[in-house]
Amino acid sequence: MKITDIFKIINNKGLSWTLFRLTYEIKTKTGILKKSFPTREMSDDEVLDKIVGLSSNTKAALVSQIRTNLKSFFVSYKDLDKYREFLIQSLTQDERENIIYIADNAIEGKIPCFSKWEADFGNPINWHINPVTKYEWDSSKHWVDLEELSSSAGDVKYVWEASRFPHFYYFARAYAITKDEKYALAYWEQVENWIEDNPYNIGINWKCGQEIAIRMYAWIFCLYIFLDTKHSTNERIFKLVKNLYLSALRIEGNINFARKAVQNNHAISEAAGLFSFGVLFPYFRDSNRLKNKGKLYLEQEGLKQIFDDGSYIQNSVNYQRLMLQTYSWCYCLAQRNNITFNSQLTSKIKKSINLLYQMQDELTGQLPNYGSNDGALIFPLTSCDYLNYKPQLNSIFYIISGQKLYDEGKHEEEMLWFCGDDAVKNADKTLIERKTNSFKIGGYHILRNNFGFGMIKCGIHKKTAGPADMLHFDFWYNGVNVLCDIGSYSYNPEDKFKGYFKATQNHNTITIDEKNQTKNGPRFLTIDWPNGYVRQFDEQNNSDNKSDMFFSGYHDGYNNTHTREIEFYDNYLLIKDKIENRKEDKLRVKLNWNVGTSVDKIRDNEFKLNVNQEEALTMQINSLTRGDFNLYYANEEIPKGWRSLYYGERIPCYQLVYEIKSTKPIEIIETRIYK
Repeated sequence: MKITDIFKIINNKGLSWTLFRLTYEIKTKTGILKKSFPTREMSDDEVLDKIVGLSSNTKAALVSQIRTNLKSFFVSYKDLDKYREFLIQSLTQDERENIIYIADNAIEGKIPCFSKWEADFGNPINWHINPVTKYEWDSSKHWVDLEELSSSAGDVKYVWEASRFPHFYYFARAYAITKDEKYALAYWEQVENWIEDNPYNIGINWKCGQEIAIRMYAWIFCLYIFLDTKHSTNERIFKLVKNLYLSALRIEGNINFARKAVQNNHAISEAAGLFSFGVLFPYFRDSNRLKNKGKLYLEQEGLKQIFDDGSYIQNSVNYQRLMLQTYSWCYCLAQRNNITFNSQLTSKIKKSINLLYQMQDELTGQLPNYGSNDGALIFPLTSCDYLNYKPQLNSIFYIISGQKLYDEGKHEEEMLWFCGDDAVKNADKTLIERKTNSFKIGGYHILRNNFGFGMIKCGIHKKTAGPADMLHFDFWYNGVNVLCDIGSYSYNPEDKFKGYFKATQNHNTITIDEKNQTKNGPRFLTIDWPNGYVRQFDEQNNSDNKSDMFFSGYHDGYNNTHTREIEFYDNYLLIKDKIENRKEDKLRVKLNWNVGTSVDKIRDNEFKLNVNQEEALTMQINSLTRGDFNLYYANEEIPKGWRSLYYGERIPCYQLVYEIKSTKPIEIIETRIYK
C-alpha cells in the first residue's frame, strides 16, 4: 500500500480508528488477542456457580425458572394455536407445504441459504464446510488463527449460513402447522451436535461476533416454541443456556472491534446478543452487566449509524433492513420486560422506516437493490419473497408506533410472531403517502409520478464509503425494475467475478477511461471516496412542456466532472449526462444501463424494453459524438450481463453499454425512455 493511501485512510476514517485498527492487528500478530479468548470451556459446576437469586444453584432450579418465566419473551408454545390459525387462513396450501418441505429437508442437512437456494451440508451437518467449494475449515484451530477471506476457501458466508440456523424458523413454522414433534427433536439434535462439534473459541464459527449473535436469536426463538415438548429435557435446556452464556461472553470480549473498527450493523447485532441474554436469563452474576452494556451500545450505535434523515451508515438498503430487524427483536424484548429505549433512537428508527417505505415499489414491496447485499434476512418468518420488504417494515413500524403500514395479507406473519395475533387482527393501518422526496444526508433522491418512480444516488459519504456508483439511477415501471442495480453476488467470488459487481462500469452511471470512482484498499476498505452534489431538485407543474420533476447533480469521482440531469414527465423520462473535459484530452466515456427486462434492438440507437407480454418501453440514446453500442447478456468471458438478486446466485440480465471517444470540452449523452 502506498504511503499516500495510508494518509487517505487516516483522513477518511480518523486517527482514533487508525490507531485502534493498528493496535488490534498488533495484538493479533503477537498472540495477545488469542490469549484473551481461552479455549477452556467452563465446567457445568463453574456455570452453576455464576447463578444468583434462585432457590439453589442447580440445573433443575435454573431450568424450572426458564420454564415458568414465559412472559419475558414474545413467542410461546402456548400461542401455537394462534400461529396455526394465521398460517392456515393467510397462506395457500402450496405455501404451507413449502414451509414443511424446507423444514424436512433441513432435518437432513439441506439448509436454505440466503432465502433462495439450498445447500447440502451433510447429515449429520458438517458445520465447517463450504458447500459450494467443498473447502473444509480447520475445526481444531482457534478462531483468531483463521483467515476468513482465504481465496482457496471461497466465501466464508457460505459456511456461516448453516450456523446462523435460518432453518430453525422453518422448524417452528412447520411445527405450528403440523404439531409434529420431529421438528423439536431435530432442533435439539442439531443444537447438541453443533455444541459438540464447535468447542468454545475453536473453529470458524466463533470468528465473528455478529454470526454468534444471529445464532443466539435462532436458538432462543425455538427454545420457547419447543419448551413444552418431551424432547426439551432439563439437561438439553441447561446445555443450550450454558452455550448462550459463553456466546455472550465471547461477544462481550471483542465487541469493541465491531464498534470501533467495523462501525456498522455488526456492532448493533452484537449488542443485541448481549442484551438478549441479559434480559432473558437474568439468573447469572453477569446478566445485569450484559443487559446494560447491550442496551447502552444499542442506543449509542443506533444514534450514530442512523442519520437524521433516516438513511443508514452503510449505504445499503438490505443492511438498513437488517438493522431494523435487529431493533424489532430488541424493542419487543424491551417492551416485554418494561425496558424503555432512548426516545431519540426510536425517532431515528421511525425515520429509517420511512426512507425505505418511500423507496418501495407499491406493487411488489421491493426496493432498488442498492448497496451491498449479503442476503441477510435474520428472521425468515414469512412466505413473502426475500426481495419484498413489507413483512419487516410492517413489524418494526407496529412495534414502535402501534400501527401497521399495509393492508392485511401474508406479509403480516412476522408481525404475528413478534407482536401476537391481537396486533394482526386489530391494528389500524396508517396512511403514509409515497411521494417525490430527497434524503439529502444519505444521498437518496426519489422521483415519483404517473410514469413510475426513480431513485438516484447523489450525496456526500459520511463515516463509510458507499458503492463506486455515484449518480447511479434506478427506474421502476408498473412493478418492474427496468433500470436496475446488479447486486453483490459474493464478497469472495470466483476469480472471474472478483470486482465485477463492485465496478463503476457495471452500474447505471458514467465511467471515464475505464476507471472506478473509488479505489479499493485491503479487506473492505475504500480509499478514495467520491462525493456527489445536488445542484437542483424540484417538482414542477406539467405546463409549458415543463417536466413534472427535475434533478441535477454532479460528482467528483474523476478529474473531469460528470453531471447528470433527469427530467421526469408523465409519459417519458429524459436522462442527460454531461462530461466536462477540462484538459480536452481524448476521453473514453462509457454509459452503462443494466436492464431488468428483455431487450430487443430496433435500430442502432433505439431499443425495446419488454416490461411484460403486453407492455414495452422504448429507450433511445443520442450524443454529440457518435459512439458504439454493445448489448451483453450472460457473457462468461468478459464478463458482462449478470445480475444478483440473492446472495450467492447470479442470473443473466441485459447490459447495454454505449461508448464514445471525445475531445470536446463538453460531451452530452441523452437517454430517453418512453411508452
